[in-house]
Amino acid sequence: MPKTTKGVEAAYDKAAPLYNLMNHIYFFAKDKRFRSMLVERLNPKPGDTVLDICCGTGLNFPFLLQKVKIRGTLLGVDLSSEMLQQAKRKAESEGVNLVRSDAAHLAFRDRTFDATLVSFCLKVTPTYEKAIEEAARVLKPAGRIGVLGNHKPSGPLRFLGIILTKVLSAMAKIDYEVNLKEQLSRKFRIIEDKKMYGGLVQSLVGGKTSNHLPTVNRDD
Repeated sequence: MPKTTKGVEAAYDKAAPLYNLMNHIYFFAKDKRFRSMLVERLNPKPGDTVLDICCGTGLNFPFLLQKVKIRGTLLGVDLSSEMLQQAKRKAESEGVNLVRSDAAHLAFRDRTFDATLVSFCLKVTPTYEKAIEEAARVLKPAGRIGVLGNHKPSGPLRFLGIILTKVLSAMAKIDYEVNLKEQLSRKFRIIEDKKMYGGLVQSLVGGKTSNHLPTVNRDD
């Protein structure tokens, strides 16, 4: 059965109470490192306005807030009302604004944000092409996007990866056939493409600008 936006929403509404624990177990508590490293490479500045797309339970908030500081603005959007409910307490204490929104139909004006972050979302979103277009639309001309995504590993972890991808495809509605770099490069200049966690996680940074920094391909 084809994946639908409603089906994804229902799956994450159901998973919301255990989402943080599931992340902790699957990534052996290393996902904070992935998120922190991506924010460092995205490098939002104090005073910037940043959008966390598919913010989930707010796991990216602490790292983003360290960058934008008190003068900046951080907004989190997610399709799942239950995921936003989990993020609410953290958001209220940190001054983060939350909006329920489909990543493919963002309720913001063009060129609103200095940076945007999308973590473990695009391979879940049935209309991921439109979500990327929307991310580009709401970014300022010099804006950057940071993306984390599940990835099929190669090499020594290939067999383990096959098992994990089948399990996560069923449970979390992840489409491992989506090529994030290829899709992102249609709207952004790829600045960095990095594989982590034995190749099971891909980290990408893209720029909306036209300057010609080379793509950095790295494995960690």
